[in-house]
Amino acid sequence: MAREAGKLNHLNRFLNSAKIQGILEFWMNEYGGAKSGSTSKQAFYELTKGVINEFKGIYIHPDLVHFVAEWCSVKYAFYVKDIMDSIDKKVHEKLDEEELEDTVENAKPLFEEEVGKMCEKQLEHERELCYGYRDSPYELDQWEQENLKREFREYELAKIALEAAEKKLKAWGCFVQKYCE
Repeated sequence: MAREAGKLNHLNRFLNSAKIQGILEFWMNEYGGAKSGSTSKQAFYELTKGVINEFKGIYIHPDLVHFVAEWCSVKYAFYVKDIMDSIDKKVHEKLDEEELEDTVENAKPLFEEEVGKMCEKQLEHERELCYGYRDSPYELDQWEQENLKREFREYELAKIALEAAEKKLKAWGCFVQKYCE
């Protein structure tokens, strides 16, 4: 993500900044199952050796991707701002309707309700997009599962055949080379 945004060189500076360190500390305590001696390094994984260049880089825990994406893209940050503002507006309207005091205890259930509605709408929208193609973007139906299993078996058999051919080639390699010349 940082590579695509042209900010790969600045990523280490961002990851070591006080802001992200505060976010990591909170995440480790609240969501990361922090134990004594745990570090923020559990939130990142650097992949550098033994893979093609396309996959090399720093990988971050899915809970924290939002913060890096926000840092990479101003457009994304404003999309998030608009979403949060609309949720806040709806929560305050409900608080006013029900004549409740504007406190965290009163707002939290309303906030969760609004977010739940948004998630339902998004899932409904995704289902509509999948109409005629798939029943669900998250589940495979019976035939898709059977096809996947069949293709996996075929792949495993092809892999075994390739390994056998490679063994034969190693054993007969010098003769094959002479025969082909």
